[in-house]
Amino acid sequence: MDWNQVWFADWATISWHTGQNQVIIEELAILTPQDIELLCNLTDIPNNPPYITGYWTKDGQEIENSEETVNRNNEQYILKKTFSIHARDLGNYSCIFRENQAQVTFVLDVPVIKDKRDKPVVSYTGDSVVLECKLKHTPNTWNWYKANNTEKELINVTANPLNYKIFINGNETKLTVLNLTEEDSGKYICSAEFDIKPSESYIELRVLSYTEPLKPFIAIVVEVIVLVTLILLWEKCNKPQNDNFSNDLCSEQTSNLTRDESNGVENNTARQRKLEH
Repeated sequence: MDWNQVWFADWATISWHTGQNQVIIEELAILTPQDIELLCNLTDIPNNPPYITGYWTKDGQEIENSEETVNRNNEQYILKKTFSIHARDLGNYSCIFRENQAQVTFVLDVPVIKDKRDKPVVSYTGDSVVLECKLKHTPNTWNWYKANNTEKELINVTANPLNYKIFINGNETKLTVLNLTEEDSGKYICSAEFDIKPSESYIELRVLSYTEPLKPFIAIVVEVIVLVTLILLWEKCNKPQNDNFSNDLCSEQTSNLTRDESNGVENNTARQRKLEH
């Protein structure tokens, strides 16, 4: 695409109402570096002055030398400006009419992968799991990465055919992770590659062993066994005894069981907290 080509990307009409500040937001998907013209059309101003003042901002900061006088034309005030957009130029561009603060904000960005998961994908060792990303626009290609601290490592299917499979179909992609181990846990990044910059999304994977879900139940069973044993021992110790030795033995066994139960509950609580984290 010719970068000098001007795209009339979008325009917005603001109907001004007395006592209200008008703010309109328009989202524009930018796939390639380009020159783009943004246009704002203000109507319905009381008294229809012959001209008003308008200016532009980027990410909330007024753009230098962008202020201009906008003359009335058929009851409309049109403010427009052409911007050269590269990766570093993406952001929020706003046209603002100074007299009444009527405003249009154009959000210029690569298409956003919006189906992000708030919760991790959970699977188990030895299984396979499929991670998926989808966009409205079709990128040049897709890449998958695995996060490694602050870095990310490209997933190479050719080098690891027994561990990964990647499926690409236009605007969607799927990563299959095979023969899962606990080391496969972590953040995976799907990256839609556009000419201007990639659009990325994160998916967190947690791989558990099959015994992990059973640990809380095992802890409960152990606590029940200890409790039943304590009850039986208490009943035995409260029966009439003929000698002091039996009484001392009962007291010692009860004390040991109570101490073991307390330690078991604390250890189990620590394990459960560790699992939750």
